[in-house]
Amino acid sequence: MTDLDGTLLTPESAVSPTSVKIINELIGQGLQFTVATARSPYTALPILSELDLRLPMAFINGVFIYDPVSGTELARNLIRPATAVTAVDVLLRHGLRPLVFTIDADGHHRIHHLGGQNASEQHFVAVRLARGDQRFKLVTEFEQALSEEILTVIAIDTPDRIDPVLAELPEDLYAHLGPDRGVPGYAWLELCHPLANKADAVRFIRDHVAATRLVCFGDNANDLPMFAIADESYAVANATEAALAAAGGTVGPNDADGVARHLQGLFEAAEADLA
Repeated sequence: MTDLDGTLLTPESAVSPTSVKIINELIGQGLQFTVATARSPYTALPILSELDLRLPMAFINGVFIYDPVSGTELARNLIRPATAVTAVDVLLRHGLRPLVFTIDADGHHRIHHLGGQNASEQHFVAVRLARGDQRFKLVTEFEQALSEEILTVIAIDTPDRIDPVLAELPEDLYAHLGPDRGVPGYAWLELCHPLANKADAVRFIRDHVAATRLVCFGDNANDLPMFAIADESYAVANATEAALAAAGGTVGPNDADGVARHLQGLFEAAEADLA
């Protein structure tokens, strides 16, 4: 089980040809391999298209558990509308600018936002728009967004501005706070359904495929929950200090196929033990 951004993906947000070759060969030999990412299926699936993925995948930290073989969702963990209304109100009262990720009545993914104000918000929106992301919807209020299916609510700002809201958030939310790896000094507060976290999502997938050994790779704070339930956990060399401290070991960085090469070594060692 691997995270994507900063872990399996290169700094250019792609799976390198080397990683594709190694991982597909290992899957062909029987390796059970899949991903758990904060990305939505909208942005993750195109990136993963060259991998021969056969196991369920976790998107938005577990909002969706998706089966690539049948093309169906095994689980969908949405925020309750009343909970989302309260959360958005708390964020706005503290001067934060929510991004509300939804699915509208026509089945389209949307990101309702007030327009990028700080450097981190601007960077997030600009990068996605430059890649042709069609989800963004500029709004002046969130009434329409809060009437749709609510996937996650995000606030991007400096930690000192985010910290005061944490105690006021509804209890029936999973709140993840982590640093923005792209714009230093800023943090992301991600609010989801209580089951939309990498521990519960990965546990669901592990049990679904009846796996008896769980090996996880990650680079950031939202990977710590799956590290905690893993039989083996590894941080890539470029990971945050928190991830490096929590992991049981370290592998090569994301710009040197660290995950794929380590999996190759684990698989070869397992085959040697059986020989």
